[in-house]
Amino acid sequence: MKKSLVVILLFVVSFSYSQDVIILKNGDEIKAKVTEILPQTVKYKRASNLTGPTYNIEKSKIFMIRYESGDKDVFTRIEKAKTGSKQKTKAVVSENPSRFVYNPAIGNRYCQIRKQMGGKVYGDRGNEIFYRQDLVFYGFDMTYLKLSNASKIGHSVEIVQNYYEAWNNELSNHLLPVADIRHWMNKGSMFVGQSVFPNYRFMDFQDFVVAGNFCIPFEDLKKIVKSYVLSEKSGVEMVIVLENFNKEREYSLIWVTFFDIATREIMFAAEVSGKAGGAGMTKHWAEGVHLAFTKMFIDTIYKHRRTNNYLIPEKIRFY
Repeated sequence: MKKSLVVILLFVVSFSYSQDVIILKNGDEIKAKVTEILPQTVKYKRASNLTGPTYNIEKSKIFMIRYESGDKDVFTRIEKAKTGSKQKTKAVVSENPSRFVYNPAIGNRYCQIRKQMGGKVYGDRGNEIFYRQDLVFYGFDMTYLKLSNASKIGHSVEIVQNYYEAWNNELSNHLLPVADIRHWMNKGSMFVGQSVFPNYRFMDFQDFVVAGNFCIPFEDLKKIVKSYVLSEKSGVEMVIVLENFNKEREYSLIWVTFFDIATREIMFAAEVSGKAGGAGMTKHWAEGVHLAFTKMFIDTIYKHRRTNNYLIPEKIRFY
């Protein structure tokens, strides 16, 4: 009797640790035991109740299943198109412009961001960023960057001409080189694409300095992404879009952005700010960008896999 009891207990313990993890595209994870994979759905039981009901979830909501054995199934993103009563799958094809066009309507001069160190996330495919190894880095986009400093009104052209190349050099070669970004994100490799930085030459130099706050809404970020001229046809593009150097609040505001190159869909984006500091115009604002990326994006969001805003501590969360 005792021997039978021991066998049963060992079976229960070993079964309870046989656990799969279903990772959803919105960032949630389900601890489960997958029982069946069908063409459109996946059947599973909850790990906490293996003798309970069987649940169904649509494949379109799943990014990856990590099995207890260590194996993984990654589900590619598809869309369905109906033709009569039949269904077929098709890849989403987006615009692929042959030349960059500057959009003067980008941006909001009345935004309410006030935190020196803070952030907010967007996009429902954040979990993919942690696992994908086909990231292409396109550098720093300053095309729609604004300096909020009323005392510098009238000096826009001079500042752009004297500091844009210096900011890009400081970030690319010293504060945020791609080798460090790859290391911080724990990527085995990171490809370097043609930089989008030269797009700034199409901007209105005279409109660089503004009197009040400035930011780029997420809807405008989508327009920026669709305007890029890219040579790559697939993979995940990473770009750091600089938004605002704010003298009154002493912060640099940026978008750390990831999008599907094939579809131009933003998979995940974090709007983050960092406290400006350092001597001189170049290092002062570049240091803010550095802190926004390292302290807010890497340390606060990326390392903790905070793909939903409710996971970001309220005191540093943008509203």
